[in-house]
Amino acid sequence: MRLIWLILMATQALQQEDDPRTSPTMKLSNGRTIPRVGYGCAGKASASYVERALREGVRLIDTAQADEWYDEAAAADGLRASGVQRRDVTVVTKLHPKNHGATTARRLIDESAQRFGGYVDVFLQHYLTCWDGLCGNNWRDTVEGDWRDSWRAMEAAYDAGKVKAIGVSNVGPREVDELVKFARIKPHIIQAWMDPFHSSSKLRETCERHNIRFMAYSTLGTQWSMQGRANPVLSSSKLREYGDPARVALSWALLRNAVVIPRSFSNERIAANARLYDGGVLTVGLDAAALEAIDALDGTLDQSDDVQAVFANDGDEAVRLFWKGPDGDVEVGRAAPGAAVEVSTFRGHAFAAKLERHDEAFATYQMGAARRQTFRVRDPETQDL
Repeated sequence: MRLIWLILMATQALQQEDDPRTSPTMKLSNGRTIPRVGYGCAGKASASYVERALREGVRLIDTAQADEWYDEAAAADGLRASGVQRRDVTVVTKLHPKNHGATTARRLIDESAQRFGGYVDVFLQHYLTCWDGLCGNNWRDTVEGDWRDSWRAMEAAYDAGKVKAIGVSNVGPREVDELVKFARIKPHIIQAWMDPFHSSSKLRETCERHNIRFMAYSTLGTQWSMQGRANPVLSSSKLREYGDPARVALSWALLRNAVVIPRSFSNERIAANARLYDGGVLTVGLDAAALEAIDALDGTLDQSDDVQAVFANDGDEAVRLFWKGPDGDVEVGRAAPGAAVEVSTFRGHAFAAKLERHDEAFATYQMGAARRQTFRVRDPETQDL
């Protein structure tokens, strides 16, 4: 009887440990524990904001090596200025895709590790691939290798203790499946866009199937604002039924077992986000009915906004066009040599081009602010002529 009682108590303790209502931390598949609430440093958060977040009680900071969006050095300065012990803070950073390749990735992992006291807690690939708008027009000539080479470097750094967990960002389910098959050390964390109107449900299901933790960014609707649209999260009447929309959205994501990393340059909001848990208990109570009502918001917004992408095939071979969605690539059209295909889309959306005889994308494109944008598509053989 005593053995049964001990087993029951241990089972109950494990369930409580993984319950986001009563546990402000979660365990990764390798046994390491990370906080469920962090501070996102996108928008080049200065050291003073990182310091403020840590002094308010946040114990996870999310930064990156992409200096067009982040300031990794400022994040390290803020950590030092806060007076919080390095061992008590989970640091997440990311490799820019322009730096893919075994040698380059190894060097930059070492640089980040040195910047944060000898190691990084979570090291991610920011994107698996480059495109012109992200990596510059000459990236095909300057990028050393691909994501596979970088992953091997990350695995070596993990073995050496320079990084404590590894993963990727901005991927879909099929890319996760491919990574899991390729990896010697399976990813511990996937980071992607998740808000009530764009919940990445299929990607999260894929992560759960592979025992990978999910980290959500833009939970407060930032991605919609970047498309030039009104923020639907902060203005949602449905979310407001349950309280402050920002706190409700973050709590919903937490209760769907995601780590959240809201960014803010408001001291008041930073403090409020740091207090999503009080005494280890989530402060916004959402019952099953409320969670289901918020889940139902997913996919309810028309993302097209009458935006058109035109792909003109200047090559000698037919090209397939794919919409890079949160749940993987979706084929949207085929352009014969010398022909064009027009696709309805939305601002900020990314596309990939593949030859009919290959599954690998040879180019990626991203919509800007224009309502109509034309991309000249040339296959690699044509480009070399």
